[in-house]
Amino acid sequence: MNKTKISLIMTISFLVVASSSSSIFGYGGPPEQSSSGNYSVEVIFDKESYSLGESIIISGNVNKFNEERTLKITIFDSNQNLVLNQKISVNSDTSFSHEIIPDEEFLEGEYIVRSQYGTSKVTIEKTSFIINSNDEISSEQKPVESTTIPDWVRSNAAWWAEGSIDDNSFVQGIQFMIKEGLMTIPDTEQGSSSQDNNIPDWIRSNAAWWAEGSIDDNSFVQGIQFMIKEGLMRISQ
Repeated sequence: MNKTKISLIMTISFLVVASSSSSIFGYGGPPEQSSSGNYSVEVIFDKESYSLGESIIISGNVNKFNEERTLKITIFDSNQNLVLNQKISVNSDTSFSHEIIPDEEFLEGEYIVRSQYGTSKVTIEKTSFIINSNDEISSEQKPVESTTIPDWVRSNAAWWAEGSIDDNSFVQGIQFMIKEGLMTIPDTEQGSSSQDNNIPDWIRSNAAWWAEGSIDDNSFVQGIQFMIKEGLMRISQ
């Protein structure tokens, strides 16, 4: 083997070793680019979700202050439509706070926020928030409303309790109050033990106590609900 061939083999071997060493020490590729020199932003919203028209408070910090830079806030809706583009000043202590007053372009849905401090050597922060309609409140969040029945309705119950009106008249009065929204009965499966509105006498006591104010409206409604469930009172749908 002449010197030219030996030299060529050594050169190839060196390249292979160098390539292998790069792969070993670089774990298969070059190291990731460091972002330590970038200007980054931390964004905080005062709430995770908002009602339509409700002000949005955005605050946070940048990693380092530069008086020549401004913070740019860009907001897109779920369809990637631009709805807001604003510049916010940053305090010398790296903090910022800004109130966004939503206009008619802010509808229900999720919004993506892009924040960047300046235009060069920046890391863009992506966050999001949700806007709900005013009536989109979960049942868990809604306060439990007490059942309020007008005072004049008590007269009907008192007359029935003392026997001045019959069972059917009392039931018709209950049906009328439910239909007119004067009394709210929770969804109740009606029993089938009775086809007529024949109500035991002991139930009259409940109506008498309610008529004189000894028990509250909710207790009276629970009694009506019990009678419907047991089939002691039939309420037409």
